[in-house]
Amino acid sequence: MTVQKVETSGRAPEQTYRIVILVLVAALVVAGCVVIWLVSERNKANDEVADQKTEIASYAAGPEARDVAEEMLLEMIEFDYRDLDDEYVWLDNFSSEELRSRFERQVPKLTKLIKTTKSSAEGEVVQIAYNSIDSDSATVLAFVRQSLTDANNKQGVIEEQWTTLQMVRDGDGWLIDNIDIVTVPPPT
Repeated sequence: MTVQKVETSGRAPEQTYRIVILVLVAALVVAGCVVIWLVSERNKANDEVADQKTEIASYAAGPEARDVAEEMLLEMIEFDYRDLDDEYVWLDNFSSEELRSRFERQVPKLTKLIKTTKSSAEGEVVQIAYNSIDSDSATVLAFVRQSLTDANNKQGVIEEQWTTLQMVRDGDGWLIDNIDIVTVPPPT
């Protein structure tokens, strides 16, 4: 009988199991790290999408606020002494009672002056722009020209103003939160 020597790797089965277990543990650690990285990247991407949506809403708010402000300004600067019943509806465009009452105090005097002098006004928003926007507020700057006529001056007088409106979102619409009017002096 011949004996043949079988070569073994020199490792006991326990050592092989230990190596296999270490490789599996290392694979699990790597897989766990990959999963954590993927989840953090997904969360970062979701945050970026949310930020982009907010930014898009802000960009959309600017033109929307500008267009609403232009309509409101035209309501404010156009009037006719023959029909003053609904003339001051534009006061409902103010966001606060304090701002509304500031202008309402002038209504009786203004109405009396308009009726006494038989005044009318036509207006136009010559230029309008917006800045300082976010999804719920915007600042609108407008150059307004108003042609005023009365019983003694049928040709009219041109009045020009820079108007700054602080607009705030109110549900689906916009309201004036503050208004600053600067009259442009006539050329000398």
